[in-house]
Amino acid sequence: NANAPYHVVLSPMNYGKVLMQGLDFGITQIISEKLIISSNFSWYGTTEFFNELTKKNDPINAPKFKWNASLKWTASWGDIIVNFRHVDQFKWSDGIWLGTIGPYNIFDLFYTYQITENLGFNLSALNINNNRHRELIGGAIMGRQIVMRFTSTF
Repeated sequence: NANAPYHVVLSPMNYGKVLMQGLDFGITQIISEKLIISSNFSWYGTTEFFNELTKKNDPINAPKFKWNASLKWTASWGDIIVNFRHVDQFKWSDGIWLGTIGPYNIFDLFYTYQITENLGFNLSALNINNNRHRELIGGAIMGRQIVMRFTSTF
């Protein structure tokens, strides 16, 4: 019935004056020109806002904690990068899309080799542990991905 909608979708919304807090900390250690280690830690202290229209708390669509670490090694036979990423569980709400995301842990592996001055090869293995998850409600389930590409520069 067009005169009596069953659900009303409120998006986007201005929450007015809000207080947000968090911390993002990263560190990179260059061990040598061929070996670099880096990591990042994020804490988001504001996880929800009060919605005056619905009289409920709305999530901010981000985890309270997440962190990652990576290692890059350069050798004569190519560059290798290993990444690890952790995302804590968090609530998601965007229009009609509601739910919980995570937690999930992802391992990625990248290999790059410069074949000639103008031709490069790259192999990316994303989510090699095949942790099947959604990174947003309404989006696709993410699993393992293998991508191979050649690049040409001139």
